[in-house]
Amino acid sequence: MSNTVGVSLPVNIGATDFTIEFWLRFAPGENTSGACQEGEDAWINGNIIFDRDIFGAPDYGDFGISLYGGRIAFGVHNGSAGYSVCSNTTLAANQWHHVAVTRRTNGEMRIFVNGALARSYNGPAGNVSYRVGRSAPWPNEPFLVIGAEKHDYDPNAYPSFSGWVDEVRISNIVRYSAAFAPPSAPFTPDANTVGLYHFDEGSGTTALDSSGAAGGPSHGQRRVGGPNNGPAWDAVTKRF
Repeated sequence: MSNTVGVSLPVNIGATDFTIEFWLRFAPGENTSGACQEGEDAWINGNIIFDRDIFGAPDYGDFGISLYGGRIAFGVHNGSAGYSVCSNTTLAANQWHHVAVTRRTNGEMRIFVNGALARSYNGPAGNVSYRVGRSAPWPNEPFLVIGAEKHDYDPNAYPSFSGWVDEVRISNIVRYSAAFAPPSAPFTPDANTVGLYHFDEGSGTTALDSSGAAGGPSHGQRRVGGPNNGPAWDAVTKRF
């Protein structure tokens, strides 16, 4: 998903509170980044699941999510200060896990794993959206990328996530503040859904946004490459 020149798509979150949630699964022996470490921008050293990073100092801010030593890492940077936190839950291989991260503009960051609060922290406050129209030396900067480091900079230092991601919902509010039951069916859009990706296409290079958000849709592109010619659609290993 990306922002076209001069246009901010609904999926460009961070100016308000937000939630990113998804289902993930991975095979044993994959995603071998070291033990999860907290600190400024530490999330990028894990196997990257969501990358909305900016090289250098961002105008407003950036954020990202990774599977780091078997735990979920979530990091936010507001342009002058940043912090990454690690879930206190280790995710088991060969199982579907529901992951939700929430962030308030006052800096509150939370990670939920399978409906349970797995980490809470008061991080950097302020606007962390992408400033459309900024002078970007890297062509991939406007993208919100799923499953890889967006700049293709160093796959050894910043490894991609290897596994399955399904049923992604991006919201412009904090959806969860306490333990909850993970969803048992595909999401349906509501007024606060700004990006919704069921990944049911099965073919082609477009990942459809089903949110119906005003100013959208924020369709994604499946960028194919690498030694395994991925990512690939998988109609069998889906959560729903």
